[in-house]
Amino acid sequence: MKAMEIRERVGGTWEERPDGYWLRVTPGEVRVAAAVLLEGRARFSALVARPGAGGGLRLSWHWDAKGTLLTLETVLPPGQAAPSVADLYPGADWAERETREYYRIEFEGRAATPPLMLREGDAPGVLLRPEGKRP
Repeated sequence: MKAMEIRERVGGTWEERPDGYWLRVTPGEVRVAAAVLLEGRARFSALVARPGAGGGLRLSWHWDAKGTLLTLETVLPPGQAAPSVADLYPGADWAERETREYYRIEFEGRAATPPLMLREGDAPGVLLRPEGKRP
């Protein structure tokens, strides 16, 4: 399926940017849109997290649809879990685990989130710690 068809099936108002198309969604809409991307044979590429206003977190899921980048973006208030897409896209597993370690975010629906770079028992939230502080 072409990127334009996928965007139409997902719905919403996609913003065209130099790097592709972006759609702002609520956390509850992420999994529904991800399922449509999967049906359209888009490939999961990356999950990018960055601090948002008021201590929240801005998450962007990027997919490649035959050379066109399609991005879903949502903002999580402080302490809210993010929707997991790892069961839909197994390749998202590492991205979710990395995001948890960097930003101490939990992903709904995951049975386990084994560490990637932290040692077993280390507290997640590496990028939230004052510089130079170890767990």
